Amino acid sequence: MHQSGLCIKNVVSLAKRKFNPGKQGTFNYIEIGNLSGEGFANSEVLAMKEAPSRAQWIVKTNDVITSTVRPIRRLSALIEPEQNNYICSSGFAVLKPTQIEPEVLLVYLRSSTVCEILDLHTTASMYPAISTEDLLNIPITLPEEATRQKIAEKVRESRKAQEQSKQLLEIAKTGVERAIETDEVTATAWINQQLEALGINLSHSN
Repeated sequence: MHQSGLCIKNVVSLAKRKFNPGKQGTFNYIEIGNLSGEGFANSEVLAMKEAPSRAQWIVKTNDVITSTVRPIRRLSALIEPEQNNYICSSGFAVLKPTQIEPEVLLVYLRSSTVCEILDLHTTASMYPAISTEDLLNIPITLPEEATRQKIAEKVRESRKAQEQSKQLLEIAKTGVERAIETDEVTATAWINQQLEALGINLSHSN
């Protein structure tokens, strides 16, 4: 049975894990410009001593981060296990799902209708942003659990396929470089080895 009459704050908690940069070492930083249009968050490695003032929040696996600046751009992302303890900009609200699947929350926050609603709550014309309070008070309707599970499964499958596509592109690029530096036979053997590690066997392809 679906649940209506809820707000985002009823299904998530606002995570405010403050980041205090040290004097040595590096950290992985997620800026608003690092988000892709598919709900992925890329990052860059920065030196602790060069941490910008907006590097404020620690993110955890399955958090969903959403930009509070110009929400009409649909910039939200799901934090992957390998991104646990990365740092994100203060321009994000870090949401920890409590009564909703992370994948379902991601789909909801990236939907055009919801982003238009969020945009209506922004203030300032030069740097339009929505407050976290207004964000948490946005209405949300939860589909029944079976439907949510199907949505989550489809999102996971899609993200896995996109990630594998990135890996294949990197393998192809490196393979070309190896062919130039060594020879085609060596490069082909390396490519096949990498594909096998991904569970792809070209010998079975038509």
